[in-house]
Amino acid sequence: MTSKNVFKGLGYAALLALPMLVTSCDENEEFQSPVIRWDLPSDTIMALNDQLTLSPEVHSVDSATYLWSVDGNQVSADKNYVFTATETGSHLIALTVTDKGGVSQKQIKVEVRKYYGGFYMINEGWFGHHNASFNYFKNDSALFATYDKFAAAHPDITLGATGVVGALQGKDFYVLSKNEPYLTKLDAITMTQTATLNLSNGASLYSPCNMCFLNDGSMIMTTYRGAYKVNPETMTVTDTITTNKTTDIIQKGDYLYMLVKDSVNIYKASDLTPVVTRAAKATTGFAVTGNTVWAANGSDLLKIEGENVTAITLPDGYGVYYDRSAYHSTSLQASKDGKSLLFVKNDGWTNKVAACYHIAENKVTEFLKSTDEFSFYGAGIQVNPKTGDVYLIYTEDGWGSHYMNNRIIVTNAEGQPKDTLNYSGEYWFPSSLVFETR
Repeated sequence: MTSKNVFKGLGYAALLALPMLVTSCDENEEFQSPVIRWDLPSDTIMALNDQLTLSPEVHSVDSATYLWSVDGNQVSADKNYVFTATETGSHLIALTVTDKGGVSQKQIKVEVRKYYGGFYMINEGWFGHHNASFNYFKNDSALFATYDKFAAAHPDITLGATGVVGALQGKDFYVLSKNEPYLTKLDAITMTQTATLNLSNGASLYSPCNMCFLNDGSMIMTTYRGAYKVNPETMTVTDTITTNKTTDIIQKGDYLYMLVKDSVNIYKASDLTPVVTRAAKATTGFAVTGNTVWAANGSDLLKIEGENVTAITLPDGYGVYYDRSAYHSTSLQASKDGKSLLFVKNDGWTNKVAACYHIAENKVTEFLKSTDEFSFYGAGIQVNPKTGDVYLIYTEDGWGSHYMNNRIIVTNAEGQPKDTLNYSGEYWFPSSLVFETR
C-alpha cells in the first residue's frame, strides 16, 4: 500500500473513532440542574380577580420542560404563567423545570384577599338612618356608591352607629363604632364577620373613641368613660385601665400613652401600671417621629420622650384643630421621613388649611389650602405609611344635602396634589382611613 493510501486509511479510522470519543465524554460529563429565578418574594398578597404574571429566568443546559401547578394541580406547561385569583385564601404556585441536568422547583405562596391594593375608608354613617360602614378605594374610585350597595355586599356584617376608626391586624380587620356592638372583627381575607365585642349581661360602653394593639397582642379600647383591655381572640373585656374620659392612645417602646381627661397619661406597656399622670394638658394626639411621641394642646405641641414632656409653642399663631363637640381621630400626623408634622390648622368651624411643622427649623408652613367651599372632616389628614403620600378628607360646607359631597385630595410629601378622589352621592360622613402596611 502506498503512503497515500496508508494515511487515507488512518484518516478513516480516526473519523470512525471520533463519535466514540465524543460519546465517552458525554457519558462522564456532569450537568447542573436548572436554575430558576424571578423577582418576587417567597410570599405575596393580591386581590380577588387580580392577575399575577410569573415570568421566570431559567438557566438550563439544553431544552427544558416546564410544569406549573397551583395547590398541587397542574395548570400549564408553558415557560411563563399568569395566575388569576378566583378564590380567596392561601395558594401555593410551583414551577418545576426538568432538563438533562435534573429537576428544579421554585414556589411562591399567594394570599388572595377580597380587597387589596388600595385603602379603606371608615364612615360614621347617617345617624338615625344607617349605621357605620366602610368603603374600599382602588384605582382612584370607591367600590360602593351607596350604603345600600355596601350592605348588600356584606349582609353578615353588623356595625354600630357612628363609625370612628378601623385597624388591620394580621389577618383580622377591626371596626370601632360609638354604639353597639361597638367593636366588630372581620376576616381580612374574606371580609366576613367573625365576632363582635362580647360584653357581660347588662354591661354597656359610652362612646368608644379609639383602639391600640399592644406588642403582646392585646388591645386597649378608649371611651368617654374609661379605657379597657380587650382580648382580641375572645373579644371580651379583661380589665379596666381608666374610669375617666379617655380618647387618643398609642404605644411607643416600653410606654403606653393615653389622653385622659385632656391630659397626657403615661403607663408601662408591659403591665399597664401608671408612670406619670396628668403629665401635660393635651387635646389631641398622637404622632411618632423616631423615638419621639407628639401630642398637641391648641398652639402648643407636646414633645414626649419616654417619661419627659416638653411644650413647644407653634410660631405665627398656628394651632392644632380638634373637634370639641364630638371625638374624631387626630389630624396630627408625622411625615414618613420623620422630619415634619402635619395637622389641620384651627380656624374655627370651617377649617381649610393643612399646616406643616418643620421640626428641625421650628417653623410652620402652609401645606395645602382648600380654595372652595370644602372643609376638613373626620380625621382630616392621614399619611400613608408605605408611600408617604398625604390624604386630606373634605366635606362640602353647609347643611343637609351638602354632606353628600365629599372628596379626598392625595398629595405627595411636599404637598403637591397627585389626585382628587370623588366620594359623593351618599351621606357617608367620612371618618378615617385604614392603610395596608404590606
